[in-house]
Amino acid sequence: MDLLSKLNDSNYSITTEEGLEEEERSLNESVDSISTIGKNKNLLKNEKNSIKQKQPHSVQKKKKDKSLHRFYKPPHFIKNVETQRILSILWGILTILASGTLYGFSIISNEIRDKLEYSQTDIGLAISIGDVGMYIGLTVGFFFDLFGPFFTNGLATIFYVIGCMGVWAIVKGYITSSVYLLSFFLFIIGQSSYGSFTACVVANVHNYSIKHRGKISGVLVGMFALSAGVFGVIYKLFFKTNLEGYLLFIAILLSIVSFIATYIVRLVKIEGVEEPEIFDETNENEDNEQQKKQQNEAYQSDDDINEKQKYIISKDEESNLNGSGNGIITNGNNNNTNNNISNNDKTKLLGEGSSSSSSSLSSSPSNSNLSSHLNSIDTSNPNFLDGKRDVSGLKLLKMVEFWGLWIIYFFAGGCSIMFLNNIAIMAESLREPDSTQSNLVIVFSIGNLIGRVGMGFLSDLISKKVSRFWCVVLSSLIITLTHLVCAFELKPIFYPATLFTGIGYGGIVSIMVLLATFRFGPRRFGLNFGFLALSSASGALIFSTFSSKVYDRLSENSIDGQCYGNHCFVLSFIISFSVNLLSIIIAINFIKF
Repeated sequence: MDLLSKLNDSNYSITTEEGLEEEERSLNESVDSISTIGKNKNLLKNEKNSIKQKQPHSVQKKKKDKSLHRFYKPPHFIKNVETQRILSILWGILTILASGTLYGFSIISNEIRDKLEYSQTDIGLAISIGDVGMYIGLTVGFFFDLFGPFFTNGLATIFYVIGCMGVWAIVKGYITSSVYLLSFFLFIIGQSSYGSFTACVVANVHNYSIKHRGKISGVLVGMFALSAGVFGVIYKLFFKTNLEGYLLFIAILLSIVSFIATYIVRLVKIEGVEEPEIFDETNENEDNEQQKKQQNEAYQSDDDINEKQKYIISKDEESNLNGSGNGIITNGNNNNTNNNISNNDKTKLLGEGSSSSSSSLSSSPSNSNLSSHLNSIDTSNPNFLDGKRDVSGLKLLKMVEFWGLWIIYFFAGGCSIMFLNNIAIMAESLREPDSTQSNLVIVFSIGNLIGRVGMGFLSDLISKKVSRFWCVVLSSLIITLTHLVCAFELKPIFYPATLFTGIGYGGIVSIMVLLATFRFGPRRFGLNFGFLALSSASGALIFSTFSSKVYDRLSENSIDGQCYGNHCFVLSFIISFSVNLLSIIIAINFIKF
């Protein structure tokens, strides 16, 4: 029986003086013990608070700046940031408008084929390699992620000079007319186009708030689509009989525009334009490890005292938590479990961790911000993942969603570029006038522009009600139905078919740019979209080469070595219809994400 129980017990009495003194000493020791426990509690609490206050500062020192504003920006002669933002987007529009010239290469493909005495397969291969260069963004995209828009536009300028001057020199006869050398120079032009496109789109899109980025992105990628039409008109009006002069004009213009973009196109810090909060498990784990390390170092310095303090406090808390207190703790644990289930599901959707990592969110105090962030996500919004991820590298390649988009872009983008690359030979096969091919390239560009800008606005318009994947479905559906009709009769609908193929292609490109930014994060957009755009480049190469092979095979029995009639392209259109129908099915299955 302890002292307090004895004092409360009415049957217990002190009968001797020695007993009284003994009880008094015991009472004093108990009071001292209780005082010591209180002091130790306060000491431990103060020590923990001190560690917590020091931790964020030390952790922040080791964190690198991962925002897009970390990139180098040359001094600007205009100090007003709003004016800088306006100049950036205006020159970005001009730069992208100039950088899509490879789209219009089919205008001069027949002239180059005849001048250099290539076969249709040869010129088709060269154009397809150029398309690969324009869409294989792993190289230039990774370069942008490392160095930003200034150096990326600088690299694009160098590539424009090499590539455009190389093509001009081949056509002029200054260097050998090897089809592989022409392919190499077109590939270099494609790489420069991708560099300019990435630098101008990423910089300008992130100069505006997330609710306007679909529209900004649509306008910018629309300029890329319009490029072929603009330069088609320029060639038709001023360079119809001067192929070498047109190529030299392209080389000079693109180099100058891209060089000026290195100075004007930039990321501008605007008040009120903030990036959405991104779930980054890697950073959280680094913070947790750092905090644990500091805690261990702090407690190891006075190990014996801490052990005694922990023992005293645990005993004191154990005696005070009997009865109803245990029920409270149990209820609290149940609540935490429920929260973990919810956060676990969200963590899996964010694509950044496992159940084991997410289960520790509420158990570790250092994860309280992350846990509250997960709880704040409104899953009722069909696009609630927009801007919440920061995924790249191996994690990106392990995501089913990424490969779904990759396959869709492979089919839709590849078949659309196949159509564009074959416009000249289709017009010739259908015995259309010589002006038809340049007219059709302009029509394709207009459709491409409508698709890119329209899908950007549409995605923002429907984003609060339905999934953005419906835009993928719509774009693929346009291509599917158009090419199904073309397989049966192309000549009467040549112009409308070109227009709708351009609309479908423009829409798929626009929504892929948006999804790469929103679903995987802006920090590594260059590399991520480079992986994604590789599918379109691969599709263009495979489908265009296949179509050219079929054409050459059907031309073997012809007197003049050419194939005439709709049957020259029936097989190509049937395959395009089939694979794009598969794209629609894949996109519908991904709407749940």
